[in-house]
Amino acid sequence: MKITLPDDWHEVTLEKYKELWQVYERETESYAAVRRSIEVLAGLAPGTLEHVEWGDLAKATEKIHWFLSEPDARTMQMPLQNIITHKNKQYGFIPDWSTLTVGEFADIETYMQDSTFKNLEHIMSILYRPIALIRDDCYEIELYKPDKKRAEDMLTLPMNVVMGALVFFCNIEKALAITTQQSLVRKEQTNSKKV
Repeated sequence: MKITLPDDWHEVTLEKYKELWQVYERETESYAAVRRSIEVLAGLAPGTLEHVEWGDLAKATEKIHWFLSEPDARTMQMPLQNIITHKNKQYGFIPDWSTLTVGEFADIETYMQDSTFKNLEHIMSILYRPIALIRDDCYEIELYKPDKKRAEDMLTLPMNVVMGALVFFCNIEKALAITTQQSLVRKEQTNSKKV
């Protein structure tokens, strides 16, 4: 049997990614987790590869090692896609975080409490909203209103878009940590000069 596996994040949907995380949470044996992961990625029914030879499974695992290893968004180089076209509609990433509404903030915080990956389609539906206006290099997105249909549509987003958004937040977190550390050092130096 010849199976085709994805080569990169753009070939995996958010829905497939969530399905894989569920496999890893359920399976206690690593061999079964890898086998089921390959079945999910190849679009095969559960148990299809139950009697596959270990050598074939090892080759498939090498091919998708980039996927099976837990992503570390802090070390990934995945660009944020500010504007995407999804299901024939243009969406924009929140362009101005200083105007974040209480509703947007509260919903993002709520969806992240359980597990970021469990509610990722809802988070993406808040971060990416239909574009209302494009002018030169600027765009405006629709005002925030929770939308279950848009969240369901986000399940078919390619993971390179999702990972780009996650990397964006990790880079902000990293920058804030560095800035805070530098600020503390400067304050400590200033205080020591006063003494």
